[in-house]
Amino acid sequence: MRISLIVASKLALLATLVTASAASAAEEAPPAEAAADAPAVVVKPRLFHLGISGGVAYQTVRVPMVIPTAYVAATLGIHAGYNVSDRLSLGLELSTIEKSMGREGPYQTFDPGLAPQAECNNCEPPPFGGWVKNTTAVFGTVGPRVEFSPFGKDGLYIGATAGLAFLWGVDSIYGFGGAGRVGYRVRIADILGLALEAGAQAQTFGSGAYTTAPYGMVLFRPYF
Repeated sequence: MRISLIVASKLALLATLVTASAASAAEEAPPAEAAADAPAVVVKPRLFHLGISGGVAYQTVRVPMVIPTAYVAATLGIHAGYNVSDRLSLGLELSTIEKSMGREGPYQTFDPGLAPQAECNNCEPPPFGGWVKNTTAVFGTVGPRVEFSPFGKDGLYIGATAGLAFLWGVDSIYGFGGAGRVGYRVRIADILGLALEAGAQAQTFGSGAYTTAPYGMVLFRPYF
């Protein structure tokens, strides 16, 4: 349920961004009557972008409060940036991998295999205090995002992200995270970029705690 709500919110955000970008494009276009008589106008380049991404990751987890495990989970992200040139863009990215987990006692570690399989519609709310039985582990990384497109503003690109890693839900710990990626991007009507991307990310939290996650995703990026 939590994942579906996040996906829905990001799709709503994407629709808003595309609408705003299209409206900006419409404002810049001259009226049809004036276009025939007016001299050619150079189109202002769209240098800023704000986009979302979603896909699937295979995450290996070795952290406190979670049993050593590996699983398939949804990965979601949001990013913003500026095109320094046709080949280079710089920005900021927040990416997350989320997984429902459960445990059978207050002193046990969380296990993705013990997560509830369905929502409870008639259950009473849990009392205050006590211990957490079911939760959603959120593994996130936030930091600068760099992309390089060797053949121009679209087509093949490579990129990287590095910055603060965090784990929320089963615990609250922080460390360092990074990701490398390769993808292929196309431009739709000059206002929207669509890309397929594959890569791998890793996080370290000290004392031997870490995660790794190869992933594949779809990326939507309106330009402004």
